[in-house]
Amino acid sequence: MKSGRALRRLVIARIEDQVPDLAGKVYDQATATDEHPYCTLGPSDWRPDDGDCIKGKIWSLQIDVWDEGSRKSRVEDLCDEISAALGDFEAEGDFAMHPIGVTLVRVMDDPSGDVHGVVQIEVSLEEA
Repeated sequence: MKSGRALRRLVIARIEDQVPDLAGKVYDQATATDEHPYCTLGPSDWRPDDGDCIKGKIWSLQIDVWDEGSRKSRVEDLCDEISAALGDFEAEGDFAMHPIGVTLVRVMDDPSGDVHGVVQIEVSLEEA
């Protein structure tokens, strides 16, 4: 499995395990019928991080938290819980993984009327 797909699966599993309010509510892409609050995986990018005889990538991934417009405090709490669940986390898999770093947390009003939280992570993965 490619490292980007493996990272997305790992992030979904970790959030669902560690953030009870989002258990079963973390999606690669949400639908109009998903119940608030929920979480989606947003944009990702990577840059090469090759070393001597090691192929690696530094991945950035945005995690989006969504709730109804009157629930800004709950979104702030959920972003804090996601940050705690992912920050410094590392797992074994088809790649060597350095601990995840949380690089940004933001909560804002969304034009849809919802509250939108963003947790940005960065992690270095070495291909096995």
